[in-house]
Amino acid sequence: MAEENKYRDIGKPWNATRIQNFILISISLLFIVALGVKLLLNISHIEFVANPPSMFPDGRSTTTVNAIPYNTVGLPMKFKSIRVFYEIKEGSGKVEIISRDKNSITLRAKRETGEVVIRAHLAGDTIPYEIIVPILPQFADN
Repeated sequence: MAEENKYRDIGKPWNATRIQNFILISISLLFIVALGVKLLLNISHIEFVANPPSMFPDGRSTTTVNAIPYNTVGLPMKFKSIRVFYEIKEGSGKVEIISRDKNSITLRAKRETGEVVIRAHLAGDTIPYEIIVPILPQFADN
């Protein structure tokens, strides 16, 4: 009779350490995943890039100002879209706006030299950014 009870599943002791280890590992993995999401998917700072960085006063020269968000790790987040409102603070008579997008603006230089100061307001942000795009004269070498 003692041998019959030896092979029964009902009499096995409960293994508490295995369950505790599973719970601790599960909580640790959830914490690591939450930290990774926080570091990779939250915007840390935004960089404004003018491509090309300057224009010429020929009536055809254009530049596009893009807002590129970066995460906490420092990687650009190309898949994340942000809403930026652009306004021309200084030099509005020197350029014309060709197109506006959710996070970019394209300008065409008229026939004047100088600087164009663009103010960028992020949706939900209180402090605006200022971007300076110079309009440089063209020089010819003889």
